[in-house]
Amino acid sequence: MSVKPPRKRTVFTILALVFVIAWTYAHIAYAWPWKRFQTGTRITCQGQYQVGAEPHQNATYLGTLTDDSLVRFDAWGEINMGVETAGFSLFTIEGNHVNDIAYVPEVSLGESATVEGVGTFTLKRAYSGTVWFTPNPGGATFCFEPDPTFTMFEEAK
Repeated sequence: MSVKPPRKRTVFTILALVFVIAWTYAHIAYAWPWKRFQTGTRITCQGQYQVGAEPHQNATYLGTLTDDSLVRFDAWGEINMGVETAGFSLFTIEGNHVNDIAYVPEVSLGESATVEGVGTFTLKRAYSGTVWFTPNPGGATFCFEPDPTFTMFEEAK
C-alpha cells in the first residue's frame, strides 16, 4: 500500500500546525522577560545586598552562622503567565550530611521571607530559562538583609 501525495501534504500540514500551536502557547504562557505583567513593580535593594543564583549553578556560599557553619544559598525562579515567582533554600554541609536551614518553595515579586539567624530575603527579580515547549528552570535575584548575628562572606556581598 502506498501513501498518495495529498495524504503526505495533509500529514505534513498537521505536523506543522501542531508545532506552530505548541510554539505559540509556549511563548504566550511562559517566560520571556518582555511579557512580564509586573513591569511597573520595581524593587530596589538600597542598603541591602543582592544575592542570586543561575540555573544549573552550584549553590553559593553566603556566610556563616554563629556556630561557624558555612551556609550555602540556592535559588530558582520562573515567569509563568507573566507572574514572577521564585524560591530558595539554605543549607550547611558537614562531612557527607546536608543540614537544611530553610526551604522557601515560592515567593512572588516583592514578597519577603525571613530566616531566623540568617536574615530577610525579598524577591527582586525572577526569570525562566530558555523555553522549548516546557517551562525550564530559571534563576532569581533577592535583596538580602542579614541578621545581626550572621557573618556574610565578602564574595557574596
